[in-house]
Amino acid sequence: MSAMRLAKLLENAPLEGHTTFGVQQRARYLIEVNDLPELYEAVEFARDNHLELLVLGGGSNVLFVRDFPGLIVIIKLAGIVREGANKLCVAAGENWHDLVEWTLANHLYGLENLALIPGTVGAAPIQNIGAYGVEVEQFVTRVRAFDTHLAEAVDFERSDCDFAYRDSLFKRAPRGRYIVLEVEFELSAVDSPVLTYAPLAERFAADGPVTAEKVFDAVCEIRRSKLPDPKLIGNAGSFFKNPVVSAGKLDQIRAQNFEVPAFPIDEGDFYKLSAAWLLDAAGWKGRTRGVAGVYENHALVLVNLGGATGEDLFLLAQEMSSSILQRFGLALQPEVLIV
Repeated sequence: MSAMRLAKLLENAPLEGHTTFGVQQRARYLIEVNDLPELYEAVEFARDNHLELLVLGGGSNVLFVRDFPGLIVIIKLAGIVREGANKLCVAAGENWHDLVEWTLANHLYGLENLALIPGTVGAAPIQNIGAYGVEVEQFVTRVRAFDTHLAEAVDFERSDCDFAYRDSLFKRAPRGRYIVLEVEFELSAVDSPVLTYAPLAERFAADGPVTAEKVFDAVCEIRRSKLPDPKLIGNAGSFFKNPVVSAGKLDQIRAQNFEVPAFPIDEGDFYKLSAAWLLDAAGWKGRTRGVAGVYENHALVLVNLGGATGEDLFLLAQEMSSSILQRFGLALQPEVLIV
């Protein structure tokens, strides 16, 4: 790594400002990269020094439970390029919510249900982010990533990404294998709001014509009413995935007089349950464990009440998961990456 680049490398770097949980952990090395040469040199530095590599965007979906012994790379790659009528090529470091606003301002539609999701564009296909009846995989046509094993950029078409519920090829690959550089989206020039999510449908039931802008505003309003601002209270949004169960397992749960909300998938053979409802029914909303807690307005959101370590939050999450297993026979899986 050149002297100029090396000057940007931080040692024993605090992570509080790089994750939305604001936990008091540190990284052995940390560097922000603004262009591809910086990224390639950072990867080379990690390889030459036998360091574990971890890439962060907005740090909105990760919980550090210990100091990180390797190199953390913060992706700041920027740029939005419109390709033809409906396609966009977006750099991985762009803010996700800002991109959603940009698409509406430029009369491109489809992403409005995904408004106000924290994080960067590069994280979107990794996590296959989704909300209010829409998942990002519906719009991704290509992902360009740097393969650290091959030391070259590789293009993945949508079918190559192996998208699943809050999952993808990139998430399942060994940590540090793929670094997303840019994402290509195909959107629509036709304003056709998606209202399959019940609260959205109810909100607009008595309204006149519904527009993408109205959906965007409603989603922002709903999210702000339910979720704390990470700038004020450390959190990573929904901590657990919604569990998916068979029709038989759902019948067993409901036979115990638990009327958990369930949403059919795969033509009704399986159902996605509301993890928030399960946790709320188990009495977790508003509970605390020292300076780690559960948000008072949403049982699925863990919060840093001030000075919590990653271990504090992780132990609380384990208690929550254990209680759901005992009460409902369901194992909750974290949506957040535990490092």
